[in-house]
Amino acid sequence: MNVGFRWAALSLALGSAGALLHCGGSVQTAPTADAGTDGPPGGGPDVDAQGPPDVPLVPASKVDLLLVVDNSASMADKSALLASSVGRLIRALAPVGDLHVGVISSSLGSLGGDVCPRTADLDQRAHLLTRGATRQPPDGVLTSAGGVDALVADTEAVVRGVGQSGCGLEAPLEASYRFLVQPDPWESVVVDAGTNRARYEGVDAVLLGQRKAFLRPDSLVIVLTLTDEDESIADPLSVAGQGWAFMSSQFPGSTTFRADGRTTTAPRGTSVCATSPADPACTSCGFAAACNASDPACAAIKADPNCQGGGYFGPDDDSLNVRFHRMKERYGLDPRYPTSRYVDGLTSATVPDGKSEHDAEGKYIGTKSCTNPLFAASLPSQTGDELCKLPRGPRARGLVLFGVITGVPGGLLTAAAKDLLPVPDWTQILGKSPETFDFTGIDPHMIPSTQPRQGLPPPSGTRGDNGTDPVHGREFDTKKDDLQYACTFAIPSPRTCTVNEPGCDCAQPDRNPPLCGATVGEQVRAKAYPSVRPLIVARDLGDRAVVGSICPAPGTTNYDATMDALGAKLAGRVAK
Repeated sequence: MNVGFRWAALSLALGSAGALLHCGGSVQTAPTADAGTDGPPGGGPDVDAQGPPDVPLVPASKVDLLLVVDNSASMADKSALLASSVGRLIRALAPVGDLHVGVISSSLGSLGGDVCPRTADLDQRAHLLTRGATRQPPDGVLTSAGGVDALVADTEAVVRGVGQSGCGLEAPLEASYRFLVQPDPWESVVVDAGTNRARYEGVDAVLLGQRKAFLRPDSLVIVLTLTDEDESIADPLSVAGQGWAFMSSQFPGSTTFRADGRTTTAPRGTSVCATSPADPACTSCGFAAACNASDPACAAIKADPNCQGGGYFGPDDDSLNVRFHRMKERYGLDPRYPTSRYVDGLTSATVPDGKSEHDAEGKYIGTKSCTNPLFAASLPSQTGDELCKLPRGPRARGLVLFGVITGVPGGLLTAAAKDLLPVPDWTQILGKSPETFDFTGIDPHMIPSTQPRQGLPPPSGTRGDNGTDPVHGREFDTKKDDLQYACTFAIPSPRTCTVNEPGCDCAQPDRNPPLCGATVGEQVRAKAYPSVRPLIVARDLGDRAVVGSICPAPGTTNYDATMDALGAKLAGRVAK
């Protein structure tokens, strides 16, 4: 542990409290004004407003389907449901006649931290997976060349093989961006021992080759993500290159150890953050250690009650398991990539490469310096090829669809009378304006919280009493080490599990979530958490997105409704 660690951003001249705001940030999203404006033909040609004016939507005769599957603990039940349902979508696509299917996981390792070492399960690097008894070629691309039945069987096998032993820093959004969009996907994230700053290093040649094999320039691209919780990684280059620290078991500079005696906590946010995270005075207590005390902004941080005694969270108040929720309110800054990164990645003809993502202070600026590979006419296959200045291809924005099956109550996804497609009530799902921390109107099930939420049934001390709320049962005592659930659902048959078994929620006698049978170790239900960031991306993509609940409706054991909703989006997008 480097006890001399300080936020490097404080070497900058700070003239006011407002100047500190750039060191934090909030969930950022792309403007919604043009989201969904280029749907299927019918109201004129579908012109890509972010590309050349001569890119109309031409119905595709090929489909490239990318499945992004969360492989963290507790996902086995859900990936099995996806495996049993994905054939329905593939068969709906079959008339097109030329299909590619690829499967990647949510595990990208720790991006400079140490929570998830670089192993085969914990850092799968957004490479196409080849597990399962399949007939796919070594590059991981499944095709329809052997017939639709073989393609369905192969896809099901790979999805079932994804497993649930991956990294707990779930990164499905970043994984899909890395595979489809990043012009120069890094080989590794390296932290300089002298400066504690992270940098991208090298280019992943394996990924380049797989991308070229999978992605055709004139196909309809469908990105379908399955995850039961929110995106949980930091941008390692944020906070002047020190965002990686949020993915470390020992937060550099912290001497506040958790009960395990091994891991340490992160700096708190200043006092105003909890109630007014957009206030310019909301920042990190971590800046107090090295800022210029003569600067009024620095003096205010040093004097803040939250920043006394070192300014770090107490031993029981910063579990790594719940670090990535409401970060600005809790830490005074949000080190994650902005959600606009992922919206732009699926809609913009140009995107940043690794060198143009951040300014010198580590602020994500996303300067669009390169052709987006998703909209390129040809792709590099090795590191010596041109990575940035690629020719623009024929794909319009309307030929990219995004589906997400995630933590949201199904009751908040209503059906439009005319077409039976899900029409989410975004205010109930996300609040009035999550970008400005206005959560007015949000359904209580969608509030990420370690504490019981108002308006929902309270915790119970009786094992096997899983509550009466039809969405999630009830709240529970999380011990500050877990979040309350967005929804739960009955698993096909009860199982007995142990503490060391991945995805076991009922083995600890002092824990009683609304998932358990009457005896210790018996689990009868599965759960999902509020999945805020994937849902923001879906909201901002408008008509090009489909949302499904990862908790099947009572009486169902599949995700067929989401597959049908995606299938309904094909009209006007694929050639007849």
